[in-house]
Amino acid sequence: MQIGIIGAGKVGTTLAKYVKDHGACVTGFYSRTESSGRESAEFTGTEYFETLDSLIRASDTLFITTTDGAIVQVWDCIAEKNVKGKVICHFSGSLSSDIFSNWEETGAYVCSIHPIYAFSSKFTAYQNLTGAAFAVEGCRTALTRMQELFRLLPNRIAEISTSEKAKYHAAASIASNQVVGLISMAVELMEEAGISEMSAYELLKPLVENNVKSIFEAVSEEDAGRTGKKAEYRGCAQALTGPIERNDTETVRKHLEHMDRPRRELAYRAVGAVVMELAEKKHPERSYETMKQILESK
Repeated sequence: MQIGIIGAGKVGTTLAKYVKDHGACVTGFYSRTESSGRESAEFTGTEYFETLDSLIRASDTLFITTTDGAIVQVWDCIAEKNVKGKVICHFSGSLSSDIFSNWEETGAYVCSIHPIYAFSSKFTAYQNLTGAAFAVEGCRTALTRMQELFRLLPNRIAEISTSEKAKYHAAASIASNQVVGLISMAVELMEEAGISEMSAYELLKPLVENNVKSIFEAVSEEDAGRTGKKAEYRGCAQALTGPIERNDTETVRKHLEHMDRPRRELAYRAVGAVVMELAEKKHPERSYETMKQILESK
C-alpha cells in the first residue's frame, strides 16, 4: 500500500506521521498551499508533489484530509483522472462515503475513516493517537484493502453502517462537545450560587472524573456472568447516582424551580429523561412514574 495524502493540515500531517511510524508507506502530500505541503512532507520524511496527477500516479491509496466542505471539490477533481483500482478515503466524521458520487464509474473503491480523536496540533497530535478508535465504513473492497494498514496499527477498528454515519457522529459529538456544554452550565450555576469560576472547576473535577471512571470501569468475568452481560465496562446504568436515580422527586422539583433560563430548563428536562430511563434499567423494581411526570411537565 502506497498512501498519498491530499491536504496538509493537522489531520493529514498527523496521520502521515502516525501510520509511517507504524510501518506504512506514505508517498507524500499534495496541498493547495505549497508551503504547508512542503512543511508536512519534511516533518514526515515524505515527498511534496507539485501536482495532483503526480501524487495519484505514485499512490494506490489516496487520503483526503481536507475540511469537510472541500471533500466534494477534491473528489470531483480526482474522479476525472485515472483512479481505477485505487482506494479513495476521506476522514470526515459527519460525512459518509456516499459523498463520492458515481464512484463505481471511476473504477476506484471508496470508504471513510474517522479517528475518534481531537487533532490539537499538527506536529504533536500523533503522539497520543494510539489510544483512539477508528470508525470505518464504505465499499467492501475498499475496507478489505484497508486491512493491510489496519493490521499495522494498534488502534481498535469499528465498522459502521454507511447509512447511519450521521447518527454515529452525533453520538461522538454528544459524548464530547455536549458533555462540555453541560459542565459549562454546571459551572454557571455554581457561580450564581456564589462560588468562583476556578473554585467551581475544582469542585466539579473529581465528580466528573470519578463518574466517567465508573462508567468505563472494567467488569469482572464473574460479575458479567451474573448479569448475563458480555460488556467489558460497567456502563452508564450501573454507574448512575443522584436524585433521579434515587427517585428523589422533591429535589428534582427544586432543581427545576431554579433553572431560571429556558435553555437550562430544557437541557435539565431532556437529559433528566435519559437519566430516568437509565434509572429504570438499574432499578426495574421501582416506579418512576411521578418522576416522569415532573420531568415532562411544563
